[in-house]
Amino acid sequence: MSVIALDGPAGSGKSTIAGMLAEKIGFLHADSGAIYRTITLASVQKLGSGADPEQFGAMFQKSDLDPDGLGIRVVVSDGRQSNCIGNVDVGREIRTPEVTARIRYIADSVNCRNTVNRLLREFADETGLVADGRDMGTIVFPDTPNKFFLEASVQVRAKRRYEEMLGQGNSSQSLAEIERDIARRDEEDRNRAVGALRKADDAILIDTSDLSREDVLSRILAHIQFRF
Repeated sequence: MSVIALDGPAGSGKSTIAGMLAEKIGFLHADSGAIYRTITLASVQKLGSGADPEQFGAMFQKSDLDPDGLGIRVVVSDGRQSNCIGNVDVGREIRTPEVTARIRYIADSVNCRNTVNRLLREFADETGLVADGRDMGTIVFPDTPNKFFLEASVQVRAKRRYEEMLGQGNSSQSLAEIERDIARRDEEDRNRAVGALRKADDAILIDTSDLSREDVLSRILAHIQFRF
């Protein structure tokens, strides 16, 4: 099956665009970040959140948790991905600042990455796929000819996240705090030992800072239309 890979830093719009693109062309949107977040939330439920992210990270690394034993279920229905722990859809719970602050420990785990990558490749064996993350085009689906790398300035991405949180009734972080968190995460993601954020050499670069969602979608469709 065909795979379209969208990579980029947090807040660049890749997940939103991936969903729009998948709906437009009738593919499944596979949100890898949501799967990592679900594993993070399940790990927090199992181990506790710790006094801070660093303490949680220490507990997680000592626990040697098996991600396949945490009750994670990724359900595909009507072309959409739902992320569950047991029979409970945790789509909202995985977007909290608590999960966001702890996800880096799960994302650095080779076992967790292998689990997520296996799920994504299983999806791709069954249907056309739009997969977004930070290593879709470099590690997970390096052979796909349909690779895009979305980026945006830290300030733009922080504002997007802040407005998203306010829309959800969550005002636990200021805009300045979110901006610092995004800049820190960018640095961490680029220097990870496994699955580091990197643009594939053959990926199309799109800066979304001054583009609407529709503009980004149109640019991607223009690049892939001759293949579909």
